[in-house]
Amino acid sequence: MSSDWDEVKRLAADFQRAQLSSTIQRLSERNCIEIVKKLIESKFIEVIFTTDGKEYLTHARLLKEIRDELYVHGGRISLTDLAQIIGVDYNHVEEKANEFLQSEQDTCMVLGQLITKDYMDHFAEEVNEKLQQSGEITVAEIIKIYDLPVDFLERV
Repeated sequence: MSSDWDEVKRLAADFQRAQLSSTIQRLSERNCIEIVKKLIESKFIEVIFTTDGKEYLTHARLLKEIRDELYVHGGRISLTDLAQIIGVDYNHVEEKANEFLQSEQDTCMVLGQLITKDYMDHFAEEVNEKLQQSGEITVAEIIKIYDLPVDFLERV
């Protein structure tokens, strides 16, 4: 009986030590890669590989990155720049940009660039300011300064 009680005390002490110790278990990078690879093979997740091959992006994350970069760049950014900044293939950016355009009525695509309504409002204010200062401004000047096509300027 005494040995049973000693065993209980020992187990209680082990239990208390286990509760008080802070055990941190980490997965190695290799293990993480294997897990992601299995998830991809099992079709549980669908990812986009970055151009350097070191990272993965989900489709939702790529869409968020596009939205964020468009905001950071004042409402106008080229798809080529987006692909380079985000680090994914141009085709993925183009596909997601087209998806983005379907959900965002205030954004349009002009010569491979995403342009928001906010950018156009700012653009209109700048053109108006230049017009007020000089009294005139030609379409050619606007095209040269803002690198926008004539047909787009006629529509806005």
